[in-house]
Amino acid sequence: MPGRLATAVAALAAAAAAALTAACDPAIEMRLVPVGDEVDTSCVTAVELTLTGRLAEEETYHCVEVTPGTVRSLRDHGLSGLFDVALPPWDVIGVQVRGVAAAQGCVERRAVGPTIFVASSDQIDGELELPMRGVLSCADRVDQPTPVRVIDFQSLAADGTCAVIEGLQTQPGQLFPTMLYNGYSGYQWWFYFWAPPSQTPSDGMIELPYTFSTARNGSCIGLYTFDGQSLVDGCLTPAGRGACGAEAEFHYLPYVQVRDASLSIEQMLENLSVVFGVVLDRDRRPVAGATITTATAGTSIQYTTPSGAGFAATGGAATGASGTFTVLGDRPALIEVTAPGKATRRVLAGGNGATIVMMDDAAPP
Repeated sequence: MPGRLATAVAALAAAAAAALTAACDPAIEMRLVPVGDEVDTSCVTAVELTLTGRLAEEETYHCVEVTPGTVRSLRDHGLSGLFDVALPPWDVIGVQVRGVAAAQGCVERRAVGPTIFVASSDQIDGELELPMRGVLSCADRVDQPTPVRVIDFQSLAADGTCAVIEGLQTQPGQLFPTMLYNGYSGYQWWFYFWAPPSQTPSDGMIELPYTFSTARNGSCIGLYTFDGQSLVDGCLTPAGRGACGAEAEFHYLPYVQVRDASLSIEQMLENLSVVFGVVLDRDRRPVAGATITTATAGTSIQYTTPSGAGFAATGGAATGASGTFTVLGDRPALIEVTAPGKATRRVLAGGNGATIVMMDDAAPP
């Protein structure tokens, strides 16, 4: 007899889950458990459930539309009994629930739009707790397009040139950690787009359909790009903090070529997220002596120097004359950058691509 899967949204971790509709069926009973990363969820219009199996084709989706404001916060829910669906005929190894600000609600069992919160687990048994984490906050969301400039990272790192990339296929979306796949605690990117793909014009400018001022730690607003040969994704540099103008920026590099010239096979296999970076001052000159730290688990920092098509690790304790570094890990990492005479910067580095860190002069004592 096919099993069923049911959910309840708990105000506290110890709250009772909803009763199953068919008590005799095998079931996975889910509870969404707040973990303290509270965000405003008043703009959520759809909640999407994803179930994954061991094979690529073993993935199924369910979507339920909700009235904005129904999900009031991560500690005061109103979605008891949201899902009651049949279990698939294959072994479930990952479960994920997303609250989405989807303008069109559910379309073909999917919710397309900014993810406000996510809850996922690959620890599957009869009673499943899904840690519920904020990704974006409705309070930071503005329903208006926002411009993004796509910049060539290698030109910027080499001599401070702001060269744009024309004809690059791009899609806006977001990166955030997930446990959707068995034993894979990194980030998932592929399905979390906000808009159809478009190509960058001659001025390198594209538009995001929404504006957000911030994202939660461990998640970021970003772009997924394709240059005809390799896929590159990563976090956007917020408006006003980029190198080449007031707009938000995405820093493109031919990722596969640079990765292969920079990392060993072991490093490629061990790190699902690799971000090549450079620290610059406001005149777009490299900053030597910058130190980079992170509290993101499983993340390491390498200080580098340009070498052929890539970057070679120097083994140093700070950036050298090139100002370059590499962030290796399995999820978006919040890094903190300090340098003599400069104000401290915090930047979210995620995906497989590039990032810049623009340093301002420190305020006088």
